[in-house]
Amino acid sequence: MAKILGVLDDGPALEVVGISEFDERIYREVLACPGITVQELVMRSGESSGRIQTSLSRIRAKGLVSRLWGRSPRWTATNPGTAIRSLVRGLQSDLDRLTDTADQLEAAFRTVGQDPEEGGQFEVLAAPEEQARWYVRLQQEAKEEVLTFDRPPYVLDYHNPLQTGLLRKGVRYRTIYVPEAFDHSGALDELGSLVKAGEEARVLPELPFKMAIVDRWRAVMPLHMDTPLTRGVLIKGSTMVVALVELFERLWQEALPMSPQPAPRGGVPEPAGGGEQEWAELDPEDQRLLTLLSAGLKDDAIARQLGTSPRSLRRRLRHLLDELNAETRFQAGAQASRRGLV
Repeated sequence: MAKILGVLDDGPALEVVGISEFDERIYREVLACPGITVQELVMRSGESSGRIQTSLSRIRAKGLVSRLWGRSPRWTATNPGTAIRSLVRGLQSDLDRLTDTADQLEAAFRTVGQDPEEGGQFEVLAAPEEQARWYVRLQQEAKEEVLTFDRPPYVLDYHNPLQTGLLRKGVRYRTIYVPEAFDHSGALDELGSLVKAGEEARVLPELPFKMAIVDRWRAVMPLHMDTPLTRGVLIKGSTMVVALVELFERLWQEALPMSPQPAPRGGVPEPAGGGEQEWAELDPEDQRLLTLLSAGLKDDAIARQLGTSPRSLRRRLRHLLDELNAETRFQAGAQASRRGLV
């Protein structure tokens, strides 16, 4: 009964709609005892008559209680669902006005003191489309290099139509991917085309966020990683960009190359007489499988990229592990990396 009449264990629930802990306690007393008098509330709560009268006036103004007139005025609760939903609608209206005000102030912030020659600027990008526009614009203005953390979720589309043309013009692209970036059909074929055009691609099991840095001077990135990416930030010429470049370079050293490297005499070492080793030929499809395996893709994703079934893939993977004299995928990736196969 105490939970019904008093405040819930989690604390006052109605503070979010402007009702204090004390007022909620009085409201719950009225809710539990329809037709209760002020004198009865005094006895039940131990509070003064004046304080209870003031509280009743406040929650009456909120539409939670009504007064029953008579020789001894009594109080009763209105329908809680109707009353509280009405308060929530009013709160939502206030929040909408606050959001509109924030957008207006944000627009004013972007238009005041934004001298492009000044350093250390931060500009909030208020919509996914605006983030996409700046990503395109920064690439168009790139003169030397573009550094990218590539991971889902994506603002609009994972395809970048500008990159091939910019690579041909001599702009260097270095990209660190996560395995989830290759979940969509044709992702590895698209990456292969970019690598042939000149992209340097590596992969890590995870990345802290996504970003693009252009010419080590400007960067664009989302402010959160939840879908949809509603807020982003453009950073120009500040120490933050220097820190992001440093982070990229450190993770680049840890990341695994996505394009196979030539191995000595073209294959996997196998024991030979006299303790020496010679290199066996490695099928190009197995080499591609090693690349996908090293990238950390799951069986279903690898099968999708290779156009085969998960069952056939597992048989092929077992054969490849035997070829590499490895018991686990991790060992296979380590062996392949050590031997220059990926």
